[in-house]
Amino acid sequence: MGMAASQARYLGLTARKTNVEYEGQQINQARTALANQSANTFNELLALEVPTAPSTQDYTTLQYSYQDGTYGETITDMTEITNDPNYNYLITHYHYADVYTGIQTNLSNPQVVLGTSSVQNTIEQADIVYDPDAGTYTIAGNLAQNYDSLIEEQRNNFDKICQDYPNLKNEDPADIFVYTDANGNMNFTTRTQLDDAVAGTGAASSYFVQSGVPTYVGNCEVSAYDATDPEQKAAYEQICKEFPNEGFATSDSIYTWEFQGRRYFSSLEDLTASAVSAPDPTKPTENQNKLTTYYAENVETKIERTQRAFVDLDESGRPQSIRYEDSTATYALKTESITDDAAYEDAMNQYNYDMQVYEKAIADINAKTEKIQEQDRTLELRLRQLDTEQEALQTEMEAVQKVIEKNIESTFKTFE
Repeated sequence: MGMAASQARYLGLTARKTNVEYEGQQINQARTALANQSANTFNELLALEVPTAPSTQDYTTLQYSYQDGTYGETITDMTEITNDPNYNYLITHYHYADVYTGIQTNLSNPQVVLGTSSVQNTIEQADIVYDPDAGTYTIAGNLAQNYDSLIEEQRNNFDKICQDYPNLKNEDPADIFVYTDANGNMNFTTRTQLDDAVAGTGAASSYFVQSGVPTYVGNCEVSAYDATDPEQKAAYEQICKEFPNEGFATSDSIYTWEFQGRRYFSSLEDLTASAVSAPDPTKPTENQNKLTTYYAENVETKIERTQRAFVDLDESGRPQSIRYEDSTATYALKTESITDDAAYEDAMNQYNYDMQVYEKAIADINAKTEKIQEQDRTLELRLRQLDTEQEALQTEMEAVQKVIEKNIESTFKTFE
């Protein structure tokens, strides 16, 4: 029994030692894998490029300028000319000046109001025919009749016209004539003007009430464009020059209004389109479509030219004065060091961002390395434990081996 027990114990210790050796091999393989990860991490660290802070010198250039009358000219480019005996540089220079400019803008929810307005037209003398026998006037083929205040439509139209043209109130109602033109408008005129036109001693006018006329844009009162107003005329012509292909330039009906000291213009077509665009007919001035408007004003504009010039250089090669091909005037050049602060600030912001990315990458690599080292220390500790356990197993196996040897020796001596 003692020998069998010792043999079983020895086999158990052998199996346990084999397992310890196998686990030790696995740990060594894991540590090798960690070493490879650590090497890859180090390579990542070597591949990182340290950001370089920008220098103001990289964004600083020499700028040449001079005073030409009221304008301060700045030179942006100087290209040397080698094949011209009179001029040695091609110069690009600029200055800023106020330029009268037409501007287009879209007004959100303009609150356009359409109403009625009295219109005065001139009747061509050739269109007026007087029949002395019947005592009647025919205007552009339309028979004129005496005004009848008992007819409501005539009375309402005439009263509206008198509001805009008060002089008609002084006329004798018997001398007021009414006719309907080709457009269906009810026109009013006077006997005195018709007689003057027939006699060739004066012009005749007709008056009618036009509907669908823009009266307000927001709180601003709208009026028809007045070509006799120099300010309006100059603005209108400049707008048409700037936008020749827009409907505004081809419209026969232009209206204008003032808002916060600026005069705006718009066409009847655009005003009408906005006025009828409200989605709720009961609230015609709410949520209207945008209105295309125009105005003209002085705008500070960069004016740039490129010319040949003779540039006088000092001994060090720095420009001192300049004379252009189209002038005999010589201008002294002022030299300045100009730093593009905006570009430098952008570069600095980019550097700060790149630095944050770099520091984040370094932090990530350090964290990864620390994790690898922690895993390696754990495996190393476990490997030391296995070494200790293996030594103990080896010692015990040797002891059991001696016991077995003694059992064998005592067994064989018994049979001697």
